[in-house]
Amino acid sequence: MLVFHHANLGVPVGGADAEGAFLVNVLGYKSMELHPTTPPTARWFESEDGKQIHLSEDPDHRPAARAHVAVEVGDDLQALEQKLTLAEIECKSFELNGLRIVFCEDPAGNRWELRGVA
Repeated sequence: MLVFHHANLGVPVGGADAEGAFLVNVLGYKSMELHPTTPPTARWFESEDGKQIHLSEDPDHRPAARAHVAVEVGDDLQALEQKLTLAEIECKSFELNGLRIVFCEDPAGNRWELRGVA
C-alpha cells in the first residue's frame, strides 16, 4: 500500500524563512521540530492530516514551469484566497465540475494548486 508522506521543495539559499512564512501564515501548515541529523538548511512542515512539506535550500533552485503541489482545502478555499490577496500573492482560478481551483506561486516560485468548493 502506498500512502503519501511528504513532498520536498527546493528553495533558493536564504529563502527558507519566506517559504516557511508562506506555509505557516498563508496555507496553515505547522512548523516541525527537526531530527538532530537533519541538515541545517532543511525545514519541515506538517498539515492537520499529517502530510508534510520539507524544504531544502538549493543554490541552483529553478522552479519548474508546470510541476506543482496540489492540496484540497474544501470549504476553506474562500478564506485562503483572501489570505493570498492580503499577502499580495497573484493567483489564477477557474471552476470545473463544481470545484474551484486556484493556482499560485510561493515565495520560491514553486507552483501550488489549491482545490476547494466552488
